[in-house]
Amino acid sequence: MPVPAIISEETFEAAQHRLNRNVQMARRNNTTYTYLLRGLVSCGQCRLTCGGRTLHPGYHYYFCRGRTDSLRLALGERCTARYAPAQVLDALVWQDLCRVLSDPALITHELERAQMGAWLPQALHARRQTLRDVLAQLERQQARLLDLYLAEVIEREEFARRRKEVAQSQHGFTQQLRQLDTQAQQHVNVAALSQGLEAFCQRLQPTLDKLTFAQRRQLVELLIDRVIVNDTQVEIRYVVPTGPTGETTPFCHLRLDYLDLEP
Repeated sequence: MPVPAIISEETFEAAQHRLNRNVQMARRNNTTYTYLLRGLVSCGQCRLTCGGRTLHPGYHYYFCRGRTDSLRLALGERCTARYAPAQVLDALVWQDLCRVLSDPALITHELERAQMGAWLPQALHARRQTLRDVLAQLERQQARLLDLYLAEVIEREEFARRRKEVAQSQHGFTQQLRQLDTQAQQHVNVAALSQGLEAFCQRLQPTLDKLTFAQRRQLVELLIDRVIVNDTQVEIRYVVPTGPTGETTPFCHLRLDYLDLEP
């Protein structure tokens, strides 16, 4: 028999996502070493999350779970990624994070690229290109109509009617393209965002050298979404809050498909 839902489907999905995130970020009763990047490191070869491991006599590493996953072992797909020294990787990432926060111009540069269209959604890029192609085709139609009229293939009345129809189509598509261009410009307002980002960085800069491990961990969770390690190459994927609300909402709560994007 049907039973009415106690909570909404959106609330249920949010709770499940939060539970999964808690499992990923949990310390697992680890008291041997405090991993600064716990739950944030991914393998550059197989993209699985890396865990922490301490080996005798006190060496600490991030290791890919694909090395020990039983299913991968059975399928002959065991990951061969090397262990990443935890202390070295933690220090490297923290140093880079401090560098970014100490130079807001680095962030502003990326925002300027975003305003130029580098960060626009693929669907918006495709729609703009489609409209440009249609407008170019209509321009060619206008030219062909004029050639037909000059060659006396069509009468003046027919030429005027068809030319008016094409002009109306051009006007409609031009309006759509202008709207998309406006939407693209509004996608990232560099001037407004830069002010907020600079203020955010200025608040943090004087305290970076005085933070406790717990405070550094909290800052890392907020500003670093993923650290991808591939042998000696390290890719740090930052997420910088663009307003007061963003300072309390980790990026992982907003999107999960970033791992499928090209660097």
